Amino acid sequence: MGKKFIIFFTCIIPTIVNATDMCARDDVMVLAFDPMVAGTKSTYDLYEWAWTATFPYGQIKGDATCLSEAEGLGRTTPMGAYYGTGEYSSTFITADSGLSGTDANGAERKACWCKITHPATGRWVLYGNLKSGHQCTTECASACGSRMTSNTVLRKAFIETIGL
Repeated sequence: MGKKFIIFFTCIIPTIVNATDMCARDDVMVLAFDPMVAGTKSTYDLYEWAWTATFPYGQIKGDATCLSEAEGLGRTTPMGAYYGTGEYSSTFITADSGLSGTDANGAERKACWCKITHPATGRWVLYGNLKSGHQCTTECASACGSRMTSNTVLRKAFIETIGL
């Protein structure tokens, strides 16, 4: 009986000790985002062009920016797009957060773009083309957060761009 007891613990103890290591190998974090789960609230910072969406599984944070049609590589629709049009149909949008006013060519920046920055980083995703550059400046960050919580299409696009 004593021998079986020692053999049993000799086999089980190393398994228990290594279990934590097996689940968190190489400092990899696993996040489960479900685009079908609606958020519960959102906040935004107009001056920092930042937004936060709260979900049952945690908070997602992001940035907003306004782009001209040229800066968006021709993309003005549909909501949830994250690439240009025409010859740029497989090119991701690249931009700084917090752009407003007019671009280098004098075109009005009125397309609102959003991206996830925490807990993972995604690509710029089109929220929509607003009526004016002023409206984009005053409403873009708020729209990104509120639509992240309430719009499945936009949530799905945000999640799809993580890691691209």
